[in-house]
Amino acid sequence: MLKRWSRLRKDGESSGAKTIFGDVEISGYFAAGRDIRIRKLAANVPNLWRESRADKVRQRLVTKLLPKWLAEEDLWSGDDGPEFPVTARYGVGYVAHPRREIATLPGARNSKHISGAEAVYAFESSLGRLLVLGEPGAGKTYILRRIMRYSLEKARENSHDPIPFYLHVSSWLGPRREIKEWVIDTLNRQYGIHEQYLESWFADGELALFIDGLDELGLRQRRECIVALNKFLSRYPSLEAVVACRKREYEDARKFLALRGSIDLHPIEAQDLVGAVSILGPDFEQLLKGIQGSRKFRSLLQNPLFLRLALITYRDVDAIGVTDARDMESALLREYISHCEKRVNLDLHGPVQTSWLASIAQTLRARKLVSFYPDRAVVEHFPVTLEGTLKRAMLWSCFLAFVVPTIAVRSVMTASAEESTVRPVYWILTFFLPLTFGYLAVKIAKDEFPLSPVSRTMTARKNVKLFFKRLVAVFIAQGIVAALLIPFAGNAVVDTIVVIGFPCSMMWPPMRMIWSSERAEKSRMPLFPGAELASLRRAALAVGLLVGGGFYACVSLSMYALYPALKSVLLFQPGINTLFYAVPIGLLAALQNGGADLIRRHLCMVIMMRRGLLPKRYFKVLDSLRKSSILIPRLGSFEFRHLMVRDYLAKKAPDSLIPRRNISLVDDRDADSRWT
Repeated sequence: MLKRWSRLRKDGESSGAKTIFGDVEISGYFAAGRDIRIRKLAANVPNLWRESRADKVRQRLVTKLLPKWLAEEDLWSGDDGPEFPVTARYGVGYVAHPRREIATLPGARNSKHISGAEAVYAFESSLGRLLVLGEPGAGKTYILRRIMRYSLEKARENSHDPIPFYLHVSSWLGPRREIKEWVIDTLNRQYGIHEQYLESWFADGELALFIDGLDELGLRQRRECIVALNKFLSRYPSLEAVVACRKREYEDARKFLALRGSIDLHPIEAQDLVGAVSILGPDFEQLLKGIQGSRKFRSLLQNPLFLRLALITYRDVDAIGVTDARDMESALLREYISHCEKRVNLDLHGPVQTSWLASIAQTLRARKLVSFYPDRAVVEHFPVTLEGTLKRAMLWSCFLAFVVPTIAVRSVMTASAEESTVRPVYWILTFFLPLTFGYLAVKIAKDEFPLSPVSRTMTARKNVKLFFKRLVAVFIAQGIVAALLIPFAGNAVVDTIVVIGFPCSMMWPPMRMIWSSERAEKSRMPLFPGAELASLRRAALAVGLLVGGGFYACVSLSMYALYPALKSVLLFQPGINTLFYAVPIGLLAALQNGGADLIRRHLCMVIMMRRGLLPKRYFKVLDSLRKSSILIPRLGSFEFRHLMVRDYLAKKAPDSLIPRRNISLVDDRDADSRWT
């Protein structure tokens, strides 16, 4: 699985847009796309931290990283085409800044109409603190990027002007988390910027935050976010901030942001719409006729988003298929999705594709989420009705994953041993001990089943240090005990204590290493598709080898020291005999440290594919959706091209799969169920 992710992620470079209206064909980078290439530009930033050369960090950001990000944002969202004649009203009607300060602003007091191109004027007039409002598809995000581009030009020209960063507030986790903490964590993960620079830029007012997606929060969380933002902005008065939100959702919150000006975006005027399409040439002749012949169609295309979708869909066509539809909005979205399907030879109206993609869209809409992570989607969107099947399959799989290789290794070893009086005992242990330890494997599976899918953070280095400290302590303790028991040598009770106690005490240091990885926080998302899967594989393999190897070395050492006393009860030399126990201990450690979660994710995919709820070529379909621009990659996640596209697909979710699994899975890294 991981190889397929890696091959798709690293294979080739972007080939650019096929049309100027966002009908893009970007091959090679899968899902993380632009962000992986952008992160390569920041690969040497840690060296700059060590040299304490903040000016070079800043230079790299404003000349390479952020311009590249903006260019590819425009490409993926289709905003690299013609600019539409959008108008807006600029004023102070939707902000809650002190009147005495607003009175000093150059243009905010007198509400005035401005064009979309004059958004920069509004940004400057509000002294860098602006609210952008509008209906769905009105161009709020486009205005944010336009102002961000202007701010980036200023930052390149002046080394002390604020550096602009785009943030989507949907990743904010609520009032318990400070806005500053969220900003620092997000910028650190997405751009690789060290906290020391962010802290100094906060203090010096050299940050400009462009915050989008406020409307995607629930009503209560939206109010809490507005309160938290106001508190944060009052603490850093020199910080620049631009916030975008849907107008209706902002008004429903009944709380105003403490900014200095607001832009209220308006639809395109009818005469401007006709003029904008007519200058595009004969390729859009039929579209122009449809606009002129249908008032309802013209009204729909006054929304910039629908106009852009129409330009993508109806280039070089003989007829417009939505002008007579009762629900013209849904009809245009359907035509747009059909156009994207044809480009990549994909049928989203088939039963399987509708099941999984539409149900994911429905879940995202219900929970006010923007993106989904392929690494987690198979678990988070698994149908509730199949959870019993999944649990049984997971318990049996973990049990067999432990028992089968353990019995196989022990059977080969016992069968190849020489005849002795203890060989029948080892044949009994070959089957009895794996079944006994198999109970622990089942317990690990039960503990893992309700937990949220997250990555694994390796702590092996810390555990290895502790291992050697404990090992030294055991050696010292054994030496002291041995010295005290020398006078009693030959006593049967003392010999039994030594033979049993010394090997058991040597088991303690490696057994304490069995948790050599930690579950990452639920909010710690993967930076590229497959990152979580890679962390689970890495943790399971590394910890399994570490614990199994440590156990083997410690117990073998102890048994070699006691070999004369143990010779009659050992089937092999101590070095070989210890494998009977080192192999199952290593397998248990692997299951505990990501192995059980890997099994769960794989079983989710298998069960859904067999029930027709997931396409058999899951990764290939995701890649096709990326190329069609229905899905847009963002770091390790996907988001729909626009929320309206998401909402349209959400209506196609089959009733038989509702409700889905509740995403609020247990996030307990220190579960009481851990065994020792």
